Amino acid sequence: MSRLSRSVGLVLACLLLPAPALAQDRPKIGQVDRLEPAAGAYYQGQDRLLDPASPVFLDDTLWTGPQSRLQVKLDDGTELTLGPAARLAVDRFAYGGADGNAALALRRLQGAFMFGGGGIEQAPNHSVTIETGVATLGVRGTRFFAGPIDGAFGVLVLDGAVEVSTDAGSVTLNPGEGTAVTSRKEPPGAVKRWPAEKVQRAMAMVGFR
Repeated sequence: MSRLSRSVGLVLACLLLPAPALAQDRPKIGQVDRLEPAAGAYYQGQDRLLDPASPVFLDDTLWTGPQSRLQVKLDDGTELTLGPAARLAVDRFAYGGADGNAALALRRLQGAFMFGGGGIEQAPNHSVTIETGVATLGVRGTRFFAGPIDGAFGVLVLDGAVEVSTDAGSVTLNPGEGTAVTSRKEPPGAVKRWPAEKVQRAMAMVGFR
């Protein structure tokens, strides 16, 4: 086989590689636990559809369709559940066990999600932050909902604590407490216990049928 033929063959092989194979050049950080009916991941101009038990890689932007749900478990046990028409990017994941440094950084691009903390939050030196566009969420030992509700971006803590910060101020939420954010230039709304009806609507956004 000539050098030209080998070069052409190599180029064709690269072009024909499926998206999941290309994704494996990045660290695997978790896998899909559950999805319905369809969801995917985006990276550098490529979309790939996810299946139950599909791997999740660093720098993936996870997404769901208008009627879909997706639950992912990261390698430290952190659970991320996306509601319909949601997009959530995994920008940083570092976990070396409970005795080392650990960090998780996420970006919520749209839609609602549920966060359930894992081993990273148990490490002595850890950082868990989530950028949402209108606020930064600092997470401590937590399970919480975040997403659009009643004309604002709402955060409701079920366990642990979340610090919700904007350019104009911050509040800390404890179990059962929620707040609403309308702009990064405005402070978060007053900390309140959400009524049962509002909590049900929030949970329905990220609940599986």
